[in-house]
Amino acid sequence: MVRSNREIELYITSNDKARLEISVSAVSSNIQAIQNLMYIMGDHLEGHQPRSAGGFPKSVKQNCELVISGLEFGSAAITMKLADSQHGLDEAGGTYGERAISLVGAVIDIASNREAIFPEIVGLLHDDKHRAIRTIQELGNLWPDGDSIYDITLGFGSQGTVKLDSTRKPMIRNALVRPPEPTEKTISGRMVELSVDRKRQFVIDTPEGKYTCKYPPELEESVIKRIKQLVNVSGLIGAAKHTITIESEMAFKPLKSLPLTHITFDEGIRELRYPVDMDVEFEGDEYILYNNEFNLLVTSSNLKEGMERISDELKLLWLDYAEEETGNLTEGGIIFRDKLRSLLDEGITVE
Repeated sequence: MVRSNREIELYITSNDKARLEISVSAVSSNIQAIQNLMYIMGDHLEGHQPRSAGGFPKSVKQNCELVISGLEFGSAAITMKLADSQHGLDEAGGTYGERAISLVGAVIDIASNREAIFPEIVGLLHDDKHRAIRTIQELGNLWPDGDSIYDITLGFGSQGTVKLDSTRKPMIRNALVRPPEPTEKTISGRMVELSVDRKRQFVIDTPEGKYTCKYPPELEESVIKRIKQLVNVSGLIGAAKHTITIESEMAFKPLKSLPLTHITFDEGIRELRYPVDMDVEFEGDEYILYNNEFNLLVTSSNLKEGMERISDELKLLWLDYAEEETGNLTEGGIIFRDKLRSLLDEGITVE
């Protein structure tokens, strides 16, 4: 029998000689998985926004609903066709339903033959990761387990048939177990350790703690020049905690000072309107952090502790000046009060 591009065939056979009959649950679950795949593809083709809940739009169901047009008993041989009677032009790719059948066939091909199942399906769906996840979930419902007594073969439109290989089921299941996508982060601090062996990494002491940064061979000369200096690093966050991978020299720059970006009050953290640049010196085993504009000076054994102490000093200055009545301050104190309040956009004194 020759299938049209509006038909899908499903064959279910038992490989257990003691149980040759096909269970109703096996038939119904496979038909439902195929129907759901059709809806997902139709939803994509019609350009609807992905949804985390709810059913498919009425138009998707009208265009992609399947009906059984042929059925053979014993070993189940089921022919399904589009309920919608409209036919599309070949040069336009067919109707939404016909194109959905073709997409489902392409998805089955990826799951049957490709190693990178998730990225391949994401690409097929034009970077729609939400629908790619739903598609793989339905593939998991459709695909036979390794110990299943049923063999499943599918045919889509005018394409040939494909038997679903049960040994592929673990790959389909694992396709949804993906490592977190890397995100970019920028850190500032002092390079305190350097390894120029195969690891190619250095350690930066930052206000957030120490970070390990990995770099490519071509940056080695630039990295060596910056040992014990203040640097700014941008890169991809690694799987391990506090690790960053640098990809280019543009992501690795020297710094003249360290920016203080927030003050910690009892009620929470307040972000500054503009950073307060902290000069940093290192003597013996201690940092000296200072800013002459706001009369800030602390010493510490690491930058995390040092910047926390600077934040505490700035908070005390805020309480002593920014929240003080102007009548209790000298003319210089009022000027300093306004300078502090400008950090948090609290307004200035108007005489």
